[in-house]
Amino acid sequence: MTEPLEAAESSASTPPTGLAVELLDVVQSLPGVSAVYPAQPLWQSIAGAALSAVTGEALPLISLTDTAGTLAVKARIGVNTPHPAPAVAREVAQAIRRHLLPRAAVVEVYVVKVGG
Repeated sequence: MTEPLEAAESSASTPPTGLAVELLDVVQSLPGVSAVYPAQPLWQSIAGAALSAVTGEALPLISLTDTAGTLAVKARIGVNTPHPAPAVAREVAQAIRRHLLPRAAVVEVYVVKVGG
């Protein structure tokens, strides 16, 4: 069963949004990452887009979902031209996994823009 992290860890001592912010900081600090985009593109989430329009809140930049005790993390990034996009994506995934240790995690990193 897949549950959004907010529901799965509502009793945790660290708020789930805190973990997403921590991971965003990790991703943004890496060389070659020029931008972080919403984890779910607006065109894929009509409900999310509507909610964002009504509440004025931006969609999350790092998506967290707990599936049977394994954390699924999704990030969409832009990469600077001098850095090879595949290498930057691998480094982002490794940095996220290191930050989450010892927790099991499946990390998806998508490069959605290459260039300055």
